[in-house]
Amino acid sequence: MTLRVNGKVVTPTGVIRQGCVEVDGSRITAVAEYPSVRDGHWVLPGFVDMHTHGGGGHTFTTGDAEQARRAAAFHLGHGTTTLLASLVSAPFALMRDATAAFAPLVDSGVLAGIHLEGPYLSSARCGAQNPEFLRDPSTDELAELIERGAGAIRMVTLAPERDGALAAIKLLTSHRVVAAIGHTDATYDETRAAVAAGASVATHLFNGMRPVHHREPGPVLALLDAPNVVCELVADGVHLHDGTLTFAASVAGPERPP
Repeated sequence: MTLRVNGKVVTPTGVIRQGCVEVDGSRITAVAEYPSVRDGHWVLPGFVDMHTHGGGGHTFTTGDAEQARRAAAFHLGHGTTTLLASLVSAPFALMRDATAAFAPLVDSGVLAGIHLEGPYLSSARCGAQNPEFLRDPSTDELAELIERGAGAIRMVTLAPERDGALAAIKLLTSHRVVAAIGHTDATYDETRAAVAAGASVATHLFNGMRPVHHREPGPVLALLDAPNVVCELVADGVHLHDGTLTFAASVAGPERPP
């Protein structure tokens, strides 16, 4: 049975057209432009959320599979069709158990993968992360998690100034895991070295980072200056001033890789 949804259609290139999307079962069969259509609906691709710790009163951070399933369902109900489950800094045992618990959800498509935000973060910039669990990156830990997850680990946020960070970044990228920079007190040069090693995401740029200084630009300017780095921003009107968002968007630009 074919279903037709009319409205303002946002295409993958960002173009907005008056028209309709035809769906047959779970597949889009056609996108047509009809200038005469004047429905008030917006029809757009599903949202992608690469950093969230839960939703709808349910959390990813405890490693509970049922909690994760319910959180993912909450996000799906609001239009997010691709979702990484973000953990926080924790003992290795919890990280290992959560990876094992979430891997089947990744295999079945409930989750797109697991994001480890920590525990390899800066104590000086830990924010809401529990400082008790922060430590230097361990390639042994990461190798075990990657093997246990069998493709479920998709992104790891770490602080590049910590001992062993560059080796960890190289290990991650060699297994096609995204290395992200966040909760960091790194210098400009330390951040550039991490990008050169393969880091390609800035986790909530500005927040949990050494601030910009005219004699030590720090991680923010190094990340904005790297054309291959995707800059994540918390655009909720609280974490960042609108002027900061405008500045970052104007520097990074829409051509940054997705």
